[in-house]
Amino acid sequence: MGWKDLFKSKDARHKPDPRVRWFGKLPTYADYYSSQTDEEWAVEYNDWILKGCELFYSRQRQAGGDLRLPPAACAVRLPKSQMTVFASLLDYGGDMRGRPFPLTFYVGAPSGSWPGPTSARILPALRLLRELTDLREHVNQFFKAPARFESTFGGREIALDGIDEETRDDSWRAGAQSHALRDWFAAAKPCTKTDDVDAWFGRVMEWGGQVAQLESEEFGPTLRFPLVDSAPLEVQVPGWLCWLGRRMALDRRLVSILFAKDPDGVTGHLAVVARELVPEDFLLLTPLASSLSFVDDLCRIGSRPANAAQSDGSTEAAVAAVRAPDTWLEFVECAAAT
Repeated sequence: MGWKDLFKSKDARHKPDPRVRWFGKLPTYADYYSSQTDEEWAVEYNDWILKGCELFYSRQRQAGGDLRLPPAACAVRLPKSQMTVFASLLDYGGDMRGRPFPLTFYVGAPSGSWPGPTSARILPALRLLRELTDLREHVNQFFKAPARFESTFGGREIALDGIDEETRDDSWRAGAQSHALRDWFAAAKPCTKTDDVDAWFGRVMEWGGQVAQLESEEFGPTLRFPLVDSAPLEVQVPGWLCWLGRRMALDRRLVSILFAKDPDGVTGHLAVVARELVPEDFLLLTPLASSLSFVDDLCRIGSRPANAAQSDGSTEAAVAAVRAPDTWLEFVECAAAT
């Protein structure tokens, strides 16, 4: 969807829907558990999950990889219904016949009512996604005392407070100001592939400058950022959106955000999809995320400039000359290179 169409998409048929829906498999049943698909957006979301899982399982079987998915969550913009689905993704190993498939809990809101998200709009969504992820505790209770899935999970609602155009929350900045960048970087080494925080910072600034130069209504990238367990998501996710917002006009877009654990178990990643959602984007929630060719990936840039092979050495020298800021807030507020 282009910027000019953003506020034309407010379809009166669609309203915020706080009812918790579900779709997927557990080892207590030989088929899908599915809530009533009484809205077209719920059908569209379930179809995206089905097609995405099919892609994932096909590629993993060919490679002999693990079919289990890591814990994940997302806020995805559905292109047809123009709804945003907030969802958690939990994998318990599939159904009782051993057929793999995760379980997702989700709610929905009209996309046009929640532009961005920008760093100032993301905290209500993170709260919502955490509540959806915390339903895993209720799934564990369901295992201990099986009953009808509907009787256990039906009738639940999660408040969609703050998922709107007006709400602003910059409270994350206090935590970002007190969090040392070098502490974050030390935890992120499995992602950053380098021990030199200054060299990494220089490379990140170069990468960000390239994003800023390409920014236009036609620019629809898929970007991926590292996350660590040792810092709150409520500091890291708005921080990366702040960093990106200084290079792209997030407040004039509708972007999807997806994040999941990495196979190492101590890091994760945030993916930002600044274009129309497609089934392949489901792979951003899987261990295949690091191998996708359509992703511009800050998790794997290392400390080497992208154009080092073609440069005369000046680019490498410029990158090596910079010094990383002290705090996470100073880092994410760095302006794009000109």
